[in-house]
Amino acid sequence: MEVRVAEAQYLLAVRKTLGDKVPVPEVYGLRVDGRIVFIYMQLIRGATLKERWGTLNDSDKAVICDQLRQMVNEWRQLAQDPLDQFIGSIGRQPLLDVVFKGLPPTGPFLTIQAFHDWLSWLPGHLVGLKEKINDPYRQYLPDTGPITFTHADLHRGNIIVSETSPPRIIAIVDWALAGWYPDYWEYCKANYTARFHEDWRDKWIPYVLRPREFEFRVFAEYMNFIGAV
Repeated sequence: MEVRVAEAQYLLAVRKTLGDKVPVPEVYGLRVDGRIVFIYMQLIRGATLKERWGTLNDSDKAVICDQLRQMVNEWRQLAQDPLDQFIGSIGRQPLLDVVFKGLPPTGPFLTIQAFHDWLSWLPGHLVGLKEKINDPYRQYLPDTGPITFTHADLHRGNIIVSETSPPRIIAIVDWALAGWYPDYWEYCKANYTARFHEDWRDKWIPYVLRPREFEFRVFAEYMNFIGAV
């Protein structure tokens, strides 16, 4: 995956603002060589939660997910300036979520409604339609609600845990896709990266994050329309 300056900015900001409440790798330096970005950061020693998941019992999973839920709640409290709210990436940069990979840089959007209007317009645009299509799903995108800081890639491979029992979270990594999104986005992205009929998806994601199943069904339709990875 392409390394971006924004990831270093997120790591620095989360570490400075939340400290030990949300452990992330320490950034030692940053270098840009043309279009190539190098981030020099702390090596986190441990296993990913994905690697350990099959060895954990429900009690251990509950311990980990309690920690994760608290951490998610902490970063979701990182508020924007009420007079300068937007959907986008740090420093008012364009959207960096991988689901929009291959599209021209887009954003930031000043409102949730503007972001949803763009998302509704996108499928028709990608197939070359000149006229606006009658989008049956647009009415189900909630234009009200908070804009929330979002990791946007919260799967078990990005959660580093200890080898101890009970386990503990050592670090949350890979903040490259993070940004400010509608408050349902974190749940939708976590679900989107999880396999169906696994306990992580069916039991533990709804434990960590407020379930937004209706929004996820609409989100998934748009992701299918735009050919998101």
